[in-house]
Amino acid sequence: MDTRETLAPGGSFYGKVMELYQNKQEASILYEDNGVTRANGIITSVFEKDNKHWMQLNGNLDVAIDSLYALNGTFTSDYSEC
Repeated sequence: MDTRETLAPGGSFYGKVMELYQNKQEASILYEDNGVTRANGIITSVFEKDNKHWMQLNGNLDVAIDSLYALNGTFTSDYSEC
């Protein structure tokens, strides 16, 4: 039986993002960008824009934290693509 780690319903990746950012550790993500998109790299910034929390990967890719489907193998509870 396959199992995977998921966030609680309504949960957020914000805490995990901050931990990776502070420890300068690699982040592997799936996020919504006109379809499911994969990216990885070091989180170089965490900021607020348009009343949302955002993160920046590798100094050039801005991703809204609430658009994440997965972060380092942890998925949102409603993600069912895999």
